[in-house]
Amino acid sequence: MAVSMKSVHVVAALALCTACGLLPKGGIASKTVDQIGSMTGLKPAPAPAAPEIPADALAKGPGNVLIVTLMARDTVLVMTRAGTNNGVDTWRTDQGITLSFQDGILVASRGLNEDLMGADVTGVHDAVIAGTGLAQRRHAFLNSEDQIVTRDLACVITTVGDEDVLAATGPVPAIKVLEACSGKVLSIKNTYWIDAVGGTILQSQQALAPGVGFIKVNSL
Repeated sequence: MAVSMKSVHVVAALALCTACGLLPKGGIASKTVDQIGSMTGLKPAPAPAAPEIPADALAKGPGNVLIVTLMARDTVLVMTRAGTNNGVDTWRTDQGITLSFQDGILVASRGLNEDLMGADVTGVHDAVIAGTGLAQRRHAFLNSEDQIVTRDLACVITTVGDEDVLAATGPVPAIKVLEACSGKVLSIKNTYWIDAVGGTILQSQQALAPGVGFIKVNSL
């Protein structure tokens, strides 16, 4: 029996979205399929090339540069610290894209069209560092129609095990922690690698917004 290209595309989109963990719940209507396709693309993108880090960014020293991969867009961003306000660190690219983190947990983005306008992540960081616990999230997204939609999520944090993170100086012992969150219309799975000695987030893979997908974050 012949299989249409449309069917192949639908199956591929669904499989990819299930793998990444940013998956709206419900039936497979055409609207939902279109949303899934915009979230992840129809096929895995090749690994993006390592970016050239500007000399002025390197001169800022350790802890002042983030390497952020937009996993569904085959794009790597070099971000430098733009400022800190009320415990939230904001990072910026030369093109004006910004990401904001509260203790390493993503809480906002700007400049990516469908942005995370804000997030209440109270309790998430402490549970992630502890490697176990429960937390609540509330996310506000800007959708493709320039409307803000809010999603509430209940999260369970568990420790996966030991896994080294490759840093500029070599492998660093880390503890891999999974945060699985679900709500009425959205589910996400974030992953964190915690410094086994210092107890800080060395690397993370976090959901940004349905239209953007996941980011991978490494500190330089």
